[in-house]
Amino acid sequence: MLREAIQRLSKHTFTYAAAEQASRLAGFLLLPWITGYLPESTFGTRELIAVSLTVLSQLAGINLADGMSRLYFESEDVQARRRVVGTTIATVTVSAGLLALALWIFAPKLAALLPSDEPGFAHLMRLALGILFFQVLRQVQNRYLQVQQRSLLYGALSFSKLLVEVTLQLVFLIGLGRGLQGLLEAVLISEALFCAILTALTVREMGLAFSPAVFGALWAFALPLVPNGIGQFCLHSMDRYLVSSLRGEEALGLYALAYKLGYMPNYLLLGPFLLIWYPYVFSIADESRQRWICSQLVPYFMAIITALAIALSLFAPELARLAAGRPGYHACWTAIPWIGLGYWFWALYQLVQTGFYVRKRTRPLPWITGAAVLVNLALNLLLIPRFGFLGAALATALTFPFLFAVTERAVRRIFPLDIAWRRVWLPLLAGAVTVGGGLALAPLAGIWAPLVKLALIGVWLAWAWAGGLLQSAERQAVREAVGQGALALVRTLRRDHGR
Repeated sequence: MLREAIQRLSKHTFTYAAAEQASRLAGFLLLPWITGYLPESTFGTRELIAVSLTVLSQLAGINLADGMSRLYFESEDVQARRRVVGTTIATVTVSAGLLALALWIFAPKLAALLPSDEPGFAHLMRLALGILFFQVLRQVQNRYLQVQQRSLLYGALSFSKLLVEVTLQLVFLIGLGRGLQGLLEAVLISEALFCAILTALTVREMGLAFSPAVFGALWAFALPLVPNGIGQFCLHSMDRYLVSSLRGEEALGLYALAYKLGYMPNYLLLGPFLLIWYPYVFSIADESRQRWICSQLVPYFMAIITALAIALSLFAPELARLAAGRPGYHACWTAIPWIGLGYWFWALYQLVQTGFYVRKRTRPLPWITGAAVLVNLALNLLLIPRFGFLGAALATALTFPFLFAVTERAVRRIFPLDIAWRRVWLPLLAGAVTVGGGLALAPLAGIWAPLVKLALIGVWLAWAWAGGLLQSAERQAVREAVGQGALALVRTLRRDHGR
């Protein structure tokens, strides 16, 4: 049963990962160009716009996509599912459209509330509001593809959108010299185009069915998630406003780059995994099987996150130099390991909170998130004035363990999981020792520092294989799976050769 779950989740996760990570890779490859053409202060403004769209998407109805995922599997009747999808899309179109229009009218006042001195900031916010409308609607329609587990179509559309968007960004930024405005215009055109494509596809397949009953059920599920989503926005993004207000836009530019790099393990694995994780868990009818699958997968998934976080932290200085188009950005590397540690706990939190969604008990989430926001606010106000943008990274590293601990305790009452916690904490502890040793030895190793870091990663992997993570039976299962895969490949090659 576990192997079947891993195979099914892996298949779709890898497809989603390929699509998502192509986008992340393109964004990473564009960073030297963007940071080369945009000074630190303008890069900070770009970050303010991005995080503002995140919180506005909560008000625009993005959480209705979660409600659609949950309600879609409550019935196998085709017409019922059409009503769920049609009602969700119609509701989001109206809510996102009205919000974007209202804020577009008051864009100058909205721009005045944000800590930015960028010329023409009100016009930039209007472009961002257009992006908001099309982006929210497109994401909800992408969720329709996810609940149907059509990962190949999702990937094809994502790759196509990526190609169009990157091409437009290069043309507008470099060819036309339009700066930050050109970057936003490129994204707006891309979002509008692919939102139209997805709308045509979804309407053709599911129609325009609308149900008042589904409308009520969607909001009953999603409304508690709105304050929770705003709270999570504060957890992830409030520090941007504080860094800008307390230490200036240049410090924000450094922190924004560090954050993008420190978040990479979540980009690489957690984001794509969650696209299929919740629909997969919701599709399992037996709750005891749901709990068993969740319990068994946590140590394996977190081990992969741990390995990625170790590599990220060890090579943080090299990543910062690679991503930055100006030397002024290089100092951001010190924040990267701390952000990576914080988001390790964020990944663990995402897994343990699954029970709230399975049991449709989402009301505790805003209170839990609110408590974490208060902790994060206090830490940021304490640490940013003293340590600058590094203080914000430290606040992230301290806040998310608190969020996980409170959530795990709360969800245990309604959806208890039997997780082998030793196999979660020991790899993390060994990883912390590996990172600390690697960063301490790097200055002494000189030009050999990258090889030393790779050797330390190899030591951690060997330790995990030899018993730090995998048990004897699991190592044998891995060997058998690899052997079977190799045998299948040989048979395929022989058959092709025979032809």
